[in-house]
Amino acid sequence: MKIPSRATFKRWFQTNDAPVAVQFVKYGICGLASTFVLLVIVITLSLTLIPAMDWSVIDGQPITDALRQRNLIINNLIAFPFSNLTAYLLNIRLVFVPGRHSKLIEFASFTAISAVSFAAGLLGGPFLVSRFGLPSLLAQLMLMTTSALVNFLCRKFLVFAR
Repeated sequence: MKIPSRATFKRWFQTNDAPVAVQFVKYGICGLASTFVLLVIVITLSLTLIPAMDWSVIDGQPITDALRQRNLIINNLIAFPFSNLTAYLLNIRLVFVPGRHSKLIEFASFTAISAVSFAAGLLGGPFLVSRFGLPSLLAQLMLMTTSALVNFLCRKFLVFAR
């Protein structure tokens, strides 16, 4: 097996024409970028406007688990569109080949798949907090891991041409 040249690797990472293994690595990088957007928004809101951290207080009192769960859901719902748009733009530029559907259908399908996996994770996060007392950040990481795996497979085989 011949090892690809540096120029080939560079081309693979700059375009969406790459082998599946390279696509998956680039997908992970795009996922990290969209996750970063999501986390910045969720954490910022959780620390300021809509308290949702384990140590959050309102009027000098720690917030209840129920309020923390509700607020974490709200913060994720606010962050989702920004994260989804980031993921879409990066993925069509670097990972997947558009063209199976019109742009509108492609974006709607991309978003629907994101929304389904996001909803599953979003419901799972509060469940993990309430049932097992997991910290909010751990529940958030579990949401992101589940979403990433489901999204790659569905996007690769259902949304994009290749």
